[in-house]
Amino acid sequence: MRLGILIIGSLFWDPSCPRCRWRQARFGCGEARPVRVPIRYGKKSKKRNDTYTMVFASSCSVPERLGTGLVVPARAECCAPEHLLEEAEHLWAAERDVETVGGICADWGKVMVKANPALNPGNETLQGWRDHVESCGASYTALPTASNEPAILDHTTGMALFDWPMDVETETALVGFDLLLMTATKPTLNQGQYPTPEEVAGAWRADVKGNIVYFHNNRQYGITTFEDAQIQALLAGGPPNKPVAATGAPRRR
Repeated sequence: MRLGILIIGSLFWDPSCPRCRWRQARFGCGEARPVRVPIRYGKKSKKRNDTYTMVFASSCSVPERLGTGLVVPARAECCAPEHLLEEAEHLWAAERDVETVGGICADWGKVMVKANPALNPGNETLQGWRDHVESCGASYTALPTASNEPAILDHTTGMALFDWPMDVETETALVGFDLLLMTATKPTLNQGQYPTPEEVAGAWRADVKGNIVYFHNNRQYGITTFEDAQIQALLAGGPPNKPVAATGAPRRR
């Protein structure tokens, strides 16, 4: 089966050594393909000095709120459950920004899978993934959602609950992939609400460590949200940090 990795943030461009090595070792030779996915800025990151990073959010599933992520082909074919698990563990190591491979989840995030609707739901590899998630027990927990927001993840199966993504360039359902792997992180909610564009932009403007580059780099590489224009306007006159070059990242298609 053809496996893709859906990326919605710094995994695509972060120049850290573990992430560069992961991209060089695990990405296939195909170009990154932009797709419509339900994402927004919503996780306050201690690593990034309490500025915000990207999360999946089912409330962004309506057409006018969809953002843009990137699907990169995995280097290896996914022919058995153990192949999918291997890629998931390497993805999780890259998400943690470490070299040590092992596990697929923590309290703050999980690796999840989206299957092409054309794939047989009884597929052996999919069943192997579900069985592994079940074996994780209490460590593979549900992710919190905003007030009255449906879940983005089925924590009993490890399956993403949003629709199969649309290819931005063809404006049709993404083709060429049977499964997509991605990481979903825990949002930082205030009284059941996501941060506003003012709060997101304000955190970057107050930051003295240059983490606004996260926003600039996402936009440079084509990773966007429905609130980007408003955030950009609020950042006008903010720190002039320039995007950084990614090593091992494929070209955007």
